[in-house]
Amino acid sequence: MTDETTVSFVERWQTGAAFLLASALAGGILAAVLGNADVPYGALVGFVGGAVVCFLVLSYALYGR
Repeated sequence: MTDETTVSFVERWQTGAAFLLASALAGGILAAVLGNADVPYGALVGFVGGAVVCFLVLSYALYGR
């Protein structure tokens, strides 16, 4: 077995879930903005791009380089 405690496992899981939810939310907001601006494929590009950028920013803020 690993030396990881149950508490640290749950904290790590919650951090990952928060990253995914925040990334999806940011991607959804950017998709709505670009979709309403009549940008070609704006909703798709906004969702993917917004989610990736948000995930990278959160990862950098929490874990550093």
